[in-house]
Amino acid sequence: MVGDPIAILNHAITLDIQGDRVAARALMQKVADQLPAWDEPWLRLGQSLRGEGNAEAAATAYDAALARNPQRVDALLARGIIALGRQPPQDAAALLRRATELAPEQHQAWHVLGYAYAAMGLTGAAAQAVAKAGHVAPDCYLYACDLDDLNDRLGADAIVSLPPWSDRVRLARAGRTAMRCGALGDAADALEAAVALMPDDPVILKQLAAVHLSAMQPELAEPLLREAHRLVPDDTMILNDLAVTLGRLYRFGEAEAVMATIGVDQPTSPQMLFNRATLRASIGDFDGSCRDIEAAKGNATDIRAALQSECALLPYRSGMTAEVLRGAMVTLGTTLPRGNRPVMQPRHPKPADLDRPLRVGLLSNALRQHPVGWLTFAGLKALDRAMFTLHCFGHFEPDDSFAPDFARHVQAWHNIDGLGDLAVAELISAQAIDILLDLSGFGDGGRIAVLAYRPAPVQIKWVGSQATTTGVPTIDWMITDRWETPEGYDHFYTERLLRLPDGYVCYMPPPIVAAMTDLPALANGHITFGCFNNLAKLTDDTLRLWGRLLARLPDARLKLRCPQFSEGVVHDRFRVRTEAMGIDCRRVELQGRAPHPVFIAGYSEIDIALDPYPYSGGLTTCEALFMGVPVITLAGDFFAARHSVSHLSNVGVEACIATTTSDYIEKAVTMAKDLTALAALRANLRQRVLKSPLCDAERFGQNLGTALRFAWHDYCAAHLDAPKRYKA
Repeated sequence: MVGDPIAILNHAITLDIQGDRVAARALMQKVADQLPAWDEPWLRLGQSLRGEGNAEAAATAYDAALARNPQRVDALLARGIIALGRQPPQDAAALLRRATELAPEQHQAWHVLGYAYAAMGLTGAAAQAVAKAGHVAPDCYLYACDLDDLNDRLGADAIVSLPPWSDRVRLARAGRTAMRCGALGDAADALEAAVALMPDDPVILKQLAAVHLSAMQPELAEPLLREAHRLVPDDTMILNDLAVTLGRLYRFGEAEAVMATIGVDQPTSPQMLFNRATLRASIGDFDGSCRDIEAAKGNATDIRAALQSECALLPYRSGMTAEVLRGAMVTLGTTLPRGNRPVMQPRHPKPADLDRPLRVGLLSNALRQHPVGWLTFAGLKALDRAMFTLHCFGHFEPDDSFAPDFARHVQAWHNIDGLGDLAVAELISAQAIDILLDLSGFGDGGRIAVLAYRPAPVQIKWVGSQATTTGVPTIDWMITDRWETPEGYDHFYTERLLRLPDGYVCYMPPPIVAAMTDLPALANGHITFGCFNNLAKLTDDTLRLWGRLLARLPDARLKLRCPQFSEGVVHDRFRVRTEAMGIDCRRVELQGRAPHPVFIAGYSEIDIALDPYPYSGGLTTCEALFMGVPVITLAGDFFAARHSVSHLSNVGVEACIATTTSDYIEKAVTMAKDLTALAALRANLRQRVLKSPLCDAERFGQNLGTALRFAWHDYCAAHLDAPKRYKA
């Protein structure tokens, strides 16, 4: 090998493949110096540098190769790809055109040339270039996807004819078409068959994973994305999708670790930064989450997505107020269509319409065993069926323990998986819905933007990411109560407030009832405080407050439970946080994910529950009360900061509601020191809950029906001289 340039270069290539790139490049440079007219060592040097992500140095090496051999096609292709990401697209197009002229069979050059033309706004030329790539490589599914997307942009009159795609590609295209139409079952069948035929195609794997994610089946998406990552380890979008999938599986620590490998601090990946911000908030890294949000906002091209990501996390931040949230949500609301393309057909109410049966639409992908289901289904099922028919618009999960039963109480269930916002709005309008209730908000899987198209005469926000005002101008009302939004709070909301006479939700106790137990402190000899809320709610201010409380009661213990604590890395990080907040970790027990019956039975080990702030517990507070455990809460001024205030007041346990941090501590200490009173409260609290308006489905159904009818009368009043029969 000594002195033989070819042997030296081959050895360098081997070293580069093995990962010893420093030694490899030294040998490549040696050969380049020995044979200054030879382009090969410069090409190999460029490939090594490009593989490491050093695009600028790689471009210099490729330019050196092209200076020695202007007809080197692989150098032109690689240099064109680099130019596409760093220079005006015209520069890339010039390089890639030369590559296709020299080697018309080079389908990759045609494909990337299509990207260059698209970046220049030449959609027709882009489609022609990708079609030529497909003619050369009819078995490449990526080319088929890109050509379909370009043809969609061109319109029916200008589409480019398709290459003779292989049978395997045609099968995958059928799956993709079905996915776009919302036929997830058909899409899964076709794409699974395509995967069987093309198991090494990462694009098909990604699309099948996307189908499973749309169908709320992240456990099926994960192995597909891991295989796609194995095939294309440098594809950052695959890693991003895998991290999102792991987050939906409540494996937030794993998800953050995956996201950390991407290098998402680069300004070209704002959506990845938003995703990482959500993951970081989910494991309690609020500072890191805020940094990601700020970094992403400055580089985001999709303003709506940026604002939506930020607003989803704002209610969890320490010190958050209703005024700040209103401003942020109004700004977000201005990015929606604002009703400038209403799809609702004009309606002119007649006197006979005032009291006719109403068609009520429920828009949500969370119509299942979910906080939305636990807090709405009982009341909705109690609506007068002669006066209201229910029509669901959202994902239906046949294997869910709630959805099939609820489906028996609705007139129709329309699956909207895969449909865009405008298409969903058109579907709702076609069903002549009178009142549309949004039950998901801007949360994960939420479709609240549908309401911007005004598909129904009356549009109302209720439950489901109901943390504050929506800021959506076309949402007319928000269902609430006098505790969630006391008199004088109306100016914090862009919606009119439809206050129910009791609480704003109806809690459905679990079908498998955990047995009541005696007060644990009587046997333990010490008080056990507890909180089973999501880790994202446990702000530093909350932990400091709990630290002050534990300092007042040296024998007390604290038991925390949430899915994130199932992961060792999250568990360990949280212990570091608690120590920094002045809490002795030996007094804190962390528990992870558990089936719901086991989860709720965990309250048998808790004497007093502690509510986090500013984002208080919702369903968790209802469950604690049902299990006989009082909840100490700190009342805030925005919707999500008052959930527990509403539930405690509805049950008649107002003594647990504090207005200051000192009051919070005093109420907890006072309750902890009177075990006789605490044991008596525990013994009868479940019955108080069951007999209260919180669980009285018939009473809630009447209240909800009256409120909906009032909202309808209010709409009709714009066209008729109709009296209103309900006070909002």
